Amino acid sequence: MLIALLIIISIFAALIWFTAKMDSSIESAFTPSGELTPVDGGIIHWQKQGNGTALVLIHGLLGNSNNFHELAKTLASRYTVYCVDRPGSGFSSRYKGTSASFEKQSKMILEWMEKEGIEKASIAGHSMGGGIALRMAIDAPETIRSVSLLCPLTTPLKGGAGPLSVLYIPNEFVRTSVAKTIASPLRAKLGRKQIARIFHPEPVPTSFSIGGGGLLALHSRSFYEGSRDTVSAQGSLHRQQSYYNKIKCPIGILYGEKDTILKPDEHISAVTSAKNTAVSEIIPDAGHMIPVTQIQTCADFIIKIDSKVNLSD
Repeated sequence: MLIALLIIISIFAALIWFTAKMDSSIESAFTPSGELTPVDGGIIHWQKQGNGTALVLIHGLLGNSNNFHELAKTLASRYTVYCVDRPGSGFSSRYKGTSASFEKQSKMILEWMEKEGIEKASIAGHSMGGGIALRMAIDAPETIRSVSLLCPLTTPLKGGAGPLSVLYIPNEFVRTSVAKTIASPLRAKLGRKQIARIFHPEPVPTSFSIGGGGLLALHSRSFYEGSRDTVSAQGSLHRQQSYYNKIKCPIGILYGEKDTILKPDEHISAVTSAKNTAVSEIIPDAGHMIPVTQIQTCADFIIKIDSKVNLSD
């Protein structure tokens, strides 16, 4: 019995050591490249480039602002583009006890906008970032000019989200334990296959790991906060979906036809059934990561939706 206990303790110690070493290696590959703004509940890390009307890009689950590296450069000739790390993601922090709900994330990002003097902005959100973009349009109708949704999460999930389903861990003790022990080793082993499934049927760009911030998703904190986001998402979407019909600004939804993470029909209809002026388009043979794989198409779509701001809605 004692030998078995010592073996178990040794295994857990090895897993904790491996996770800490992996986290340290990831941290050495990245440094905050933008500004840090304190807000109620945490700190927002953000990057800025370009000139023109303000456009805020909000990434999805396990993502970070670097996911928009190429898309932001493409849009910078027309907009002042702000790429933000959502609370708890990338280099943005979420203090202990700060809710992961969409309401709180919306409030934190809107406070960041106010502190940085961004009086009005168009918003583009990818995946879970799309759900938060909708929440911001509900919360601050005078601030949000338009909402462009890229493969967005708009309604509570009826099933899993592919390889991201493992993040649904409601128990805090279990979530913390998994993040500190087995999550990183498993993702180090299975990471390439999981990323390929998220991008399917499109190939993963070779630059995504570093330039696109993909490697940051393997950090133990990313798993922990991603799990908190996943658990909070269901309730957040239940609470906000009934308000979609009250959103006044133009809304557009762009989906990859072969998205295997979220079901296009479900998440498009959740918005278009509530707001009949919402525009939806499908990219043939594209997957879930269109901000990375379909850069020009996403840029053109954002410009198209934003151009409707001054038209009768």
